[in-house]
Amino acid sequence: MTYRYVERAGARIAYRVSGSGAALVLLKNNRRPLDYAISDYLAERFRVFQVHPVGFGASDRPDVYDFGSIGEQVIAVLDREGVERFGVWGFSQTACMAAMVARSTERASALVMGGVPPIEMLTDGEMRRLEREPRLPRPALEFWRAYRSYDWHHELRCYPGRRVAYMGTADPAIRRFCRLRPVLEGIGVTYLEFEGLTHSTCGLGDASPDGRRVAHTVCGCLGKC
Repeated sequence: MTYRYVERAGARIAYRVSGSGAALVLLKNNRRPLDYAISDYLAERFRVFQVHPVGFGASDRPDVYDFGSIGEQVIAVLDREGVERFGVWGFSQTACMAAMVARSTERASALVMGGVPPIEMLTDGEMRRLEREPRLPRPALEFWRAYRSYDWHHELRCYPGRRVAYMGTADPAIRRFCRLRPVLEGIGVTYLEFEGLTHSTCGLGDASPDGRRVAHTVCGCLGKC
């Protein structure tokens, strides 16, 4: 299975497709490994699209980045493949990418955000530290600037599709996540914790029994996107 490409605004967007069934988009921000470890498991139930946003992974890196268009990038891929409705899933940074996709289109029927607190992600102090970090690639910095331009409490409350947020209890961010539980559940987000799992073992890159348990549980919340 090789990359497929679609062009938007002069930049190529790379993606890979596997499986059959309802469409599920996984946002991917690295070229390696070639596929998320859990993608084979998900492809048993869904038609899985692993999409690399412009500036990340195998996609082009233009001089100017418009991460407000990340939803349009995913739509360009799905239009090319003849897909109308889809769910979108991301973990850690790509969870925030998934949220930007979901807020931008009525075609996104479900949003899954793993490994991050969906609200209050990146405080002002954390963002200032990112701004001073010389090793941070420019696409990542521009993405976080774009992400922070939205009020995510409002965006998630207004989003009409299924919403799932999850994290492992051994993840350092779990305290912030737990504190937000009443808020998340109050705006209709399904809140999940996975006992003993770290940031790594709860992620899309883990196909171990723990990783499959996470995927199975989340898929149960999604039903058919």
